[in-house]
Amino acid sequence: MLTVKRLKIALIFVAILGSVNMFAQAQPSVTPAKAENVSDAELQQFADAYMAMQKENQQAQQVMAKTIEEEGLELDRFNEIHKASMDPNTEIEASEEEIAMHKAAIAKLEKLQPEFEAKMKTIIEDSGLSLDRYQALGAAIQADQALQQKLQGIMMKNVQG
Repeated sequence: MLTVKRLKIALIFVAILGSVNMFAQAQPSVTPAKAENVSDAELQQFADAYMAMQKENQQAQQVMAKTIEEEGLELDRFNEIHKASMDPNTEIEASEEEIAMHKAAIAKLEKLQPEFEAKMKTIIEDSGLSLDRYQALGAAIQADQALQQKLQGIMMKNVQG
């Protein structure tokens, strides 16, 4: 039976495997590091950066939610309108006022994105990794189960410690 702490670690680990980081998704041409060339120290650096990025991401999500609500839309309604606006086969069922509020929220969110990306880059670099190395490590972790297990062990120690 999983304890709450282990469940949190498992969820964090699933998130890592599901999308190693936003940078790797944005740049699919990253060459994965070879598993045998990944040191325990680098895995620790990766874990530190990833966990700090998760914390920053939570804070950014709160700022984004507040921004959306300040424009007059509930978060669920914003998401409905946004999802429909992204699908050319879906007709948006929203009033002109809601569409205007959605557009205003999107404009503000787009202005926040460069700041958020800069913070993510700083977190990675502060961990002692270059952006390229972080991406290569992320790709290697996704591709190698042994590295996944080592990283999970490191992250469990970080959470417990």
